[in-house]
Amino acid sequence: MLTRQLGTSGINVSALGLGTRALGGDVADWGAVDDNESIAAINRALDSGINLVDTAPSYGNGHSETIVGRAVRARRHQVVIATKCGMVAEEGNGTRRRCLTKDSIRAECEASLRRLHTDYIDLYQCHCSDPSTPIRETMEAMVSLRQEGRIRAIGLCDFGCEQIAAALEFGPIHSVQLAFSLLTRRAATDLVPYCQEHNIAVLAHSPLALGLLAGEFHGGSRISGLRAKDPEFTGSRFARNLDFVGKLQEIARASDRTVAQIALNWAANHPGVTSAVFGATRLSQVDENTGAVGWTLEPRDTQSIQALLGNL
Repeated sequence: MLTRQLGTSGINVSALGLGTRALGGDVADWGAVDDNESIAAINRALDSGINLVDTAPSYGNGHSETIVGRAVRARRHQVVIATKCGMVAEEGNGTRRRCLTKDSIRAECEASLRRLHTDYIDLYQCHCSDPSTPIRETMEAMVSLRQEGRIRAIGLCDFGCEQIAAALEFGPIHSVQLAFSLLTRRAATDLVPYCQEHNIAVLAHSPLALGLLAGEFHGGSRISGLRAKDPEFTGSRFARNLDFVGKLQEIARASDRTVAQIALNWAANHPGVTSAVFGATRLSQVDENTGAVGWTLEPRDTQSIQALLGNL
């Protein structure tokens, strides 16, 4: 699989990454996912050439990290583990709060290292911004962890350009993770060009829009869990999205591809994108999605997709 540089970190990551939000995540959000199937899916992705595995403590209250640790323990040298800090669990009520203080970051890092069964994290990302903590304090903590060898690279998730600029004053930023897909393209006008200008890798999360761009839904689909709270799955926007996916499927069939492969190829090969991080809970999904790179869209297909996007 094609690999690309993770900013100035010296780390190379695959053009596709595996996201593990649903692996070990809350049943109410994702439905039941078997741990053994999750481990098998992670290893299938690694066998297919993917080396970037993205997780977070907030995914299933650390269970996702535990699963990743179990899956990659015997092949740790093959894997770029990306995890996060900054969404801290509140005791007793199951909610989380933003916290990027020095002490909190260090405590979260140590907990993640234990769950992941490793002595270093390849990419450590601030999961969100924390308005109550000076960015200088946050970055000093991240830089110290890197100097100590606890982490290899520093990343941010869903930060705006001004927030990234503020962080850069106090240390390196090697990657920014942001929402990017055929249905969510706003970052192409500001964040992606900014990252290109500053040699920061872009990790595109949700490139399949929670399964919408995988062709898994239709007008009669029962929408539940996390998707039921997403405006892309309700009302006229859902109807519009289904119409778009239906037309995208026509393009995919003519190219002997699946709609998911078309959507992932578009995201992974968009100028400025380093890796498109997709979620998968089954081996069949991993197999399908890893077939999304290693080829380029035909000019006619690119033109057809642009015409569809112009009507969204």
